[in-house]
Amino acid sequence: MVHNAPAIPAAGENIWRFSPFKTGISRQKSMTFRFKKQDEEIIMTESQGELFDMFGLKQENVLQKRIEDIFPQEMAVFKREVYERALNGESLTYESKLNGIPFLAAIGPIYKDGAVSEVYGFCVDLSERVQVETQLAESEQRFRSLMDHNIDALFSLDLDGKFTTVNKACTELTGYSETELLNMTFDPLMMPERKSIAIDQFNDALKGKSKMHETRIRQKNGEIRQITFTLTPIIVLHKIHGVFGIAKDVTAKREAEKELRETKDLLESVIYHSSDAISVVHLTNYSVKVNPAFELIYGWSQSELNSGLSSHMLPIVPHDKAAESERLMTIVKHGGYVKGVETIRLTKSGKRLNVSLSLSPIYGENGDVVALSAISRDITEKKLKEKALKESEEKYRIIAENTTDLIGVVDLQGDVKYFSPSNRLLLGFDPSIYDGKKIQGFFHSDDRPKVKFAINEMVQTLKPVKFEVRCKHAHGHWVTLEANATPIINDLGQPESCVVVARDLTERKQTEEMLRKSDKLSVLGQLAAGVAHEIRNPLTSIRGFLQLLQSKASEDKDYYEIMLSEIDRINSIVGEFMLLAKPQAMNFTKTDLRDLLRHVISILDTQAILMNVQIYFESEPDLPEIWCVDNQIKQVFVNMLKNAIEAMPTGGSVHIHLRKQENYVIASFIDHGCGIPEERLATLGEPFYTTKEKGTGLGLMICYKIVENHHGKILIDSKIDEGTTFSIMLPIHKNKPVSQ
Repeated sequence: MVHNAPAIPAAGENIWRFSPFKTGISRQKSMTFRFKKQDEEIIMTESQGELFDMFGLKQENVLQKRIEDIFPQEMAVFKREVYERALNGESLTYESKLNGIPFLAAIGPIYKDGAVSEVYGFCVDLSERVQVETQLAESEQRFRSLMDHNIDALFSLDLDGKFTTVNKACTELTGYSETELLNMTFDPLMMPERKSIAIDQFNDALKGKSKMHETRIRQKNGEIRQITFTLTPIIVLHKIHGVFGIAKDVTAKREAEKELRETKDLLESVIYHSSDAISVVHLTNYSVKVNPAFELIYGWSQSELNSGLSSHMLPIVPHDKAAESERLMTIVKHGGYVKGVETIRLTKSGKRLNVSLSLSPIYGENGDVVALSAISRDITEKKLKEKALKESEEKYRIIAENTTDLIGVVDLQGDVKYFSPSNRLLLGFDPSIYDGKKIQGFFHSDDRPKVKFAINEMVQTLKPVKFEVRCKHAHGHWVTLEANATPIINDLGQPESCVVVARDLTERKQTEEMLRKSDKLSVLGQLAAGVAHEIRNPLTSIRGFLQLLQSKASEDKDYYEIMLSEIDRINSIVGEFMLLAKPQAMNFTKTDLRDLLRHVISILDTQAILMNVQIYFESEPDLPEIWCVDNQIKQVFVNMLKNAIEAMPTGGSVHIHLRKQENYVIASFIDHGCGIPEERLATLGEPFYTTKEKGTGLGLMICYKIVENHHGKILIDSKIDEGTTFSIMLPIHKNKPVSQ
């Protein structure tokens, strides 16, 4: 009977194990040995055989030696235990390894006089068996690795079609776990309409017919997968034990192939029905494929091209474009692409066509360029239209760049797309100033709602609109423009921008204003001519009698003074009427304005003192004399200084500056009164318009007329709560009489 005894090696691994073999020791290298117990020590008394030498043992080192002196400590401990059991009458076998040699040992007791006197044993070399076992284990590991790591589903079936082995890929393909598969046949995987075919395929494999098949299976979750599989019989000792199978999921591949076929069909349909000429030239045999559009445009059929072509250059390339064509072909042969090159091609009849050419390489299986694809589009008509459009654009460009009107293109958001150079003339800006800015920002704030309303009307009606708008000039003043906006309609019938043609209305506005004022003056003159004499005669009588009554009155004399003052005021107004009504004699004399102003200041100095106003006069030295009617200019200066004094009822200062500027002498009257609102400046000088409580507006109107008759100008600059400056510009030489 065999008994097993465990042992623990120093390295922590089980290097000792009792042999499962009870008999059948083969003829291998072996040795015999004997041990006995002496004074509680186990001593080797005999040892011989080939295996003894293979262990590297020597007689003198082992005979009569203790176990502990012969073997390593761990083995010695194990052997003492085993030999103790043998000395107690047991027979044992065990396997171990010494100096790298595996062996099988058998020991048993030797009896003498009914008692165990020694232990006898022998051992044989197990190297051959261990090698066979190792090879078998490695083979099993390789098989298991092949099963576990193969991306294809591997399985085996017994004769009843039941799974006996499956790998991980098989569980992933079917959706069933390994346990579930090993407890089922292949039947649940089959589609109902394919089951009979699957059984026939399985039976053919059992008959030794190995073949690849393709079918559909149903996964555990019900999803359908397309697979290919091969069944091979498992034959052991000339007997079939089952079937081994390899399956591959080709669902994605089949879908890709289907998509590829559809893409191919679509591509062929696009090429066949394309209106562009398409050709493919193979670089090896120079065979050509062309679509119907190619044959229609160039007049060459595919068969004609294939019958006489000896290079990749088709007969549609004219001689003067051969070098260009060769250069483009070289680019494509090296894997490059050519897109939208405009060139010339010939028809079979010799007609030259403008075409847009695109070239692409076609690659073979090895990644080499095997053919060239060419797509050409006839753009002859397009070129003619472009030429005509360019000529038309050039004409309009010349008109736009040379017209005095402002021409611009603006989108509906206000972004400027174009402005003509006349913008510099009208507004003083270079057109580039509008880049990245909204055109609305250059409009007067009061005019923006009006412009927005007009543009909205244009968008809704799709018709041109006209409006007036004030635009800022580079010098800071506002320029009134009359603008016509015409919508630009896109292909959808929607307005996307507008063309604006604007004209400066400033001069026309000034002319209209002058006519308006002239009409007023004409009416006023007629009124003065018809009424002045009728008013002055009664006034003279009334004043005479009032003076007579005043001289006799003893009381209420203040009332007479008031009445006489008011009559004088009426007479003064009538006098101003008469000045407008009848032409004045213009007797121009050379006058020194400095003396004239000093005289005017002396006249109004008393009034200024009474109103607590200081008058300061400054003049440039060496001012030239000017030609003027001194009494009229004196009247203008008196009016200006009087207005400046009256503009400061609580007192202040008036500064009078006299200076020369180019061909003018300028007299400026500067007060520090309440100022005049900007919107009222334009109406100053009109009859009956005044800022005074008891004014008539005639005085300033007469001043304007006198200065205008002297070919001069009146400039006004006023700021609220800061004061007003009236500047009288009088020419130096312009009024010089011809005889002088």
